[in-house]
Amino acid sequence: MLFNTQDLRVLKDEIEFIDTAIVPVVSIAFDNEVLTHANNLELMQLISIQLEKQLKGRLMITPAFTTVTDDHTSLIAYKDQLKAYGFKNVVSIAYQDIELDGLDHIRVNSIPISDMDNEMKISIINDEVKSVIKQIIGIWNQ
Repeated sequence: MLFNTQDLRVLKDEIEFIDTAIVPVVSIAFDNEVLTHANNLELMQLISIQLEKQLKGRLMITPAFTTVTDDHTSLIAYKDQLKAYGFKNVVSIAYQDIELDGLDHIRVNSIPISDMDNEMKISIINDEVKSVIKQIIGIWNQ
């Protein structure tokens, strides 16, 4: 499920089945790494779309949680809101390690995809999605 009105209407009635919120975390800082941030945002969007397609009906992809610094403390309040809404699992996905109490985290690789041809890009994304799915299943089995 995605963060849109149609899916959110269904979510309200099906929260016991759609028990996992996935929170993509990205940096959008305009610093000397701006091209890396843009690449990572694009890759995160592509991973999120494929993840939602593969696990539709079991998880909700939230809008990307954007930061300008490495301060993720406001993510705690967001996690608390998602838990209060009814999600049993809240999982962040990011390119850096994030350690916050009560938040499962999956670290994905930062891969420079901007200059790749489409076939290679799709292959790389599929590999990352497979890895993330395996880790989500591990969280479900805890």
